[in-house]
Amino acid sequence: MTKKIFILKSQQSPIETELGEWSQSQNQSRSLNSSDTALDMSYSFQASLVLPTQDMQIDPQIGIIHLLMFYAEAMGNKLEELTLVIAKRISEQVSPVSDNILKRLLYYLFQSLDKQSTAYLRQESHKIFYSAFKAIYQFLPNGIVAHFVANKAILDAMPAEVDVINIFDFDIGEGIQWATMIDALGNEQREVRLISIRPNEDMIDDPCTTHTRLSFEDTKRRLINHAMFYGVKLKVEEQELNDLMIEMKNLKKQNAKKQWFAFNCMVALPHLGRIRRRKDVFEFLTIAKNFLEHATTCCASEKGIITLGDGDAWEKFVSTSSYNEFLETNIAHFQALLESIEVIFPTQFIHARTTMEYLFVAPFVSSRAWASKWEEKKRFGDLKFGFGLEGYEHSKESLMEAKEMIKEGDSLYGAKIESENNNEIVMNSRGVQMVKVSCWRC
Repeated sequence: MTKKIFILKSQQSPIETELGEWSQSQNQSRSLNSSDTALDMSYSFQASLVLPTQDMQIDPQIGIIHLLMFYAEAMGNKLEELTLVIAKRISEQVSPVSDNILKRLLYYLFQSLDKQSTAYLRQESHKIFYSAFKAIYQFLPNGIVAHFVANKAILDAMPAEVDVINIFDFDIGEGIQWATMIDALGNEQREVRLISIRPNEDMIDDPCTTHTRLSFEDTKRRLINHAMFYGVKLKVEEQELNDLMIEMKNLKKQNAKKQWFAFNCMVALPHLGRIRRRKDVFEFLTIAKNFLEHATTCCASEKGIITLGDGDAWEKFVSTSSYNEFLETNIAHFQALLESIEVIFPTQFIHARTTMEYLFVAPFVSSRAWASKWEEKKRFGDLKFGFGLEGYEHSKESLMEAKEMIKEGDSLYGAKIESENNNEIVMNSRGVQMVKVSCWRC
């Protein structure tokens, strides 16, 4: 599939000029060699330290690793006042422009304590959102690999004889995933119906997730124009999640045409730049499963596929038994993500790198986001994806294409098929899971 990007142009700024210089340097085919940068994972939260009491002052000379251990223990013991004191001490030692990955990560974790710096980052980053979006999507493989693997599974599973292809998308965003799908379906006579699920109003509201995005109408217009160019009969709609239940009940009435259904869920991929609650993910996937089972009963044939691209390593987080372990797992995951960005945005592009990290990492790393994830882990940790559906086996071709896209062997990244029925492809960075694409069918 050919990668195609359609992004609004933004006004020039000093950071965008730096992005332009960086883009030219990428054309020289700079290798992502694992020696380019070091991932400092030498710390551990397992050592036993004496936790300060609520009224005890904390020595400002205590190192960040020990402070992190104190913070994890205080969070685990629900000592709110103490966690704030420790967080303040950590925030005094970190910076978004530090050469140390851990210090940058901890800045984003506790950024709410540095309102002046955060306000400046927000103001400057939002000016060039679309240029930054284009850069992060093109050169960080997380989103491209997830989209390619999911689209390939949908295309492979799609029966040739159907008249209408219905695709329900959990988070359509800028619609960038569907450009290559439209290309692949070019000049076919089948109708493609793309339904965007409107997000709930109780999404995690964090200041760094409020940057300007394409409205649904803008996304719809761009996708339809793209489809017209490739001769695809495309309809783009927006629905509430509850509308799917109504549509499911009306399936028999719609059976004049042969229909097929795909449910696509992309969550926590960096280019999305926003948090979606796990309860919404589970609700969408549960409705998708019930919908496909009902469609199969009504029409007595294989009726569709579910694809899930998860950039948050959810299964690893829910298996943690304490807040210490939860925090350590989070830090390992997002250090690997920051390392990937650092490799493609080295020190000479520090301002562009800071913009990338603020827009596309900070929303997932804020203390509010992690607190919400910890609570959802306790509430939904026992729920498993799949829901009893048959896993849809990824093709070897899909895996080989993914390996080629990430330049396995010459980069930080690797890809492999997991699970007994081969329905999961995982992309990792130095062995740390970054993206998992899972597929099920009914």
